[in-house]
Amino acid sequence: MKGRRLHDGRVLCSEERHMSPSACARSYGKGKSEEGPTVTEGHYDVAQVCESGHVANSRSQDYPEFNSPHCAKCGAKTITTCPSCKAPIRGAYYSPGYLGLDHYEAPAYCHQCGSAYPWTGAALAAASELADVLDNLNGQDREDLKKTLGDLVRETPRSRVAETKFKTIMRKVGKEGYETMKSVLTDVVSETVRKTLFGA
Repeated sequence: MKGRRLHDGRVLCSEERHMSPSACARSYGKGKSEEGPTVTEGHYDVAQVCESGHVANSRSQDYPEFNSPHCAKCGAKTITTCPSCKAPIRGAYYSPGYLGLDHYEAPAYCHQCGSAYPWTGAALAAASELADVLDNLNGQDREDLKKTLGDLVRETPRSRVAETKFKTIMRKVGKEGYETMKSVLTDVVSETVRKTLFGA
């Protein structure tokens, strides 16, 4: 099942989670309702995210009533643009006629200039600091672990190499150290890396 037409003409595609919103709209009725065309070109809204990485509002322009100057979880300041280039933070995808229910995650890097967002830099710094105090690691292990971190938050050919090195080193630290590192990195690593390293 690729889509379900709701009573008001919108298309619900959450039952086919691997499809993008635009693909769903094209595949079901080619973007048309019984009354005529309802789906036009989709777009990304602007996300409001706190500097710690908590999403305050994934659609800050469409639903500004949910915006907040500070995070309700940690109190950090919220932003809607990249601190480096001022490009809007890419938020949830919207297409008229589509009711998307997919979970939104804050991006790790700016799609415009490639700079790390504040929450990505903060997580990498915390993980690097943690590497210095984990048990059962020698000096070389700690340095090698730190070097893997940058490649774990990017989708590059080196990510696979970094995963292998990371898992080899983390086997030495025990469950407590592993769980602590997981809590630091899980929100900033890519989905593929997250599943490989943490199974989530």
